[in-house]
Amino acid sequence: MKLKILLSLIVTALLFSCNPFKNNEINKVINAFYVKHKGPFEDVDKKLLSASLSALVDKAIAEEVKSAKELKAIRSTDKPAMIEGDIFTSLSESFTSYEIGKTKINDNRAAVMVEFTNNKLGLETWKDEIELIKENGEWKIDNVRYKGERAVGKSTKDVLAQFLTPITLVRTDADDQRCRLSAGSQYQWSNIKKGCIRVFELPFKLRSMDRTSIASVIFSDDQKKAEVFTQKTSWVLNKKSLTAYETEAVEGGVFLEKRNNVWRLGELKDGKTIYSGNME
Repeated sequence: MKLKILLSLIVTALLFSCNPFKNNEINKVINAFYVKHKGPFEDVDKKLLSASLSALVDKAIAEEVKSAKELKAIRSTDKPAMIEGDIFTSLSESFTSYEIGKTKINDNRAAVMVEFTNNKLGLETWKDEIELIKENGEWKIDNVRYKGERAVGKSTKDVLAQFLTPITLVRTDADDQRCRLSAGSQYQWSNIKKGCIRVFELPFKLRSMDRTSIASVIFSDDQKKAEVFTQKTSWVLNKKSLTAYETEAVEGGVFLEKRNNVWRLGELKDGKTIYSGNME
């Protein structure tokens, strides 16, 4: 009797935690997406995406088109706002191969670990977590959570949300004071975006070591610069390595670096960490 109960429990656990039929359905979606995916988010097969992720992709594409038209209208030679690199993996240079790993299923949601490889410039491997949701009876990719060391941002949705952060464009030079006067006290001037942004809406945030204040971070579209905002000041940092940024001035300057999926903002002069944030 005890043996029958034990076997029944094992079978039930297997059905709920590792249903092979569900795994096959999920793997088909992931394969269908990544076999065709070549890097640019504008070309993804949106039929394989969730409604919310597909909507973000559409909005980002529309924003790119709008930016290009606005610059063309004023005959500007500035580069239009655009997302560069692959946002469906940690590595902006994309991947050359992948292997599907462990799958976790919880009702109508699933999370799949996928190991990616890029051998274009040496051999580089990393893992990302693909999140899926069941909509109208079909599995759809809902997000990609970055696990790689070189990732900038938390996930695909995070990158898209940051790109779509509202910006009030200013045609002439402006400082934070003018930005606040023209757009409201909730806005701050961004040197990277060349406009007024609502800092509190930025998805990438760090917390002070004493847990009393927040620093918000935004990256340029080409990821060559980062801008950090605190309650008292802001800095523009230049990219120094794959996951490290620094201000030009050492005196009063700061660094921003990522180690073990944790970002640290610190003082250049003594290396002291003043803000940190886990990417999970």
